[in-house]
Amino acid sequence: MVRIETVGKYIKVVLTGEKRNVFSLEMINQLMNVSCDRDVLVTNEGPVFSSGLDLSIFLQNKDDVLEYLFKIHRFVKKILSCPGRVIAYVTGDVYGFGVEFLYFTDYVIASSENIKFSLQGINFGVFPPYTIAIGNRLFPIGYLKVMLNREFYTREALSFGIVSEIGSLSIEKLFSPPVYTQEHIKPRRWLLDVVEEAVPYLFKLAEIGTREETRERIRKFLRR
Repeated sequence: MVRIETVGKYIKVVLTGEKRNVFSLEMINQLMNVSCDRDVLVTNEGPVFSSGLDLSIFLQNKDDVLEYLFKIHRFVKKILSCPGRVIAYVTGDVYGFGVEFLYFTDYVIASSENIKFSLQGINFGVFPPYTIAIGNRLFPIGYLKVMLNREFYTREALSFGIVSEIGSLSIEKLFSPPVYTQEHIKPRRWLLDVVEEAVPYLFKLAEIGTREETRERIRKFLRR
């Protein structure tokens, strides 16, 4: 699920899994225990950085879904509150909440130009709550329309502002930047002031996600 390593002055968090890493309840519990008093690097093993929310949770009762979604929300606020930098090094495709997680990090490096990004869980009725709630504060409306209507790849993610840089990881550059660049490497703490706007959408997601028609779509997807 998660492998945590201390490397010099930073903590390396590796999302692991044979095929697709999901932000399951177990993974979130592990991530909530990660200290971010120092800089944190989040990366992945395998072909997928994250497939996002654990869709199987929506097959449970609504109270369980709400508990899960609000644990995700506490995790988002934890990331935004970290005193150290949180940097993502993406080496695989990114789906759903995996994409949204990147909004809250300080810097995102994509290892190649052929990484796929998708918010198409919306096709199951499981919409991306943070994109819907505060996406207009992060992206022009034209970019949001693209993000919500089709898959896109690294170059577009870079132009949208989801990805900061394409290429190989340079730890020294990212964790020891010149003083004059530090403000640009840490741009998203202000989201703490607006992230609570997502709360009504978490309730709405729990409602829509536990409807029988949504559950049937999820069941069909999970049986693939």
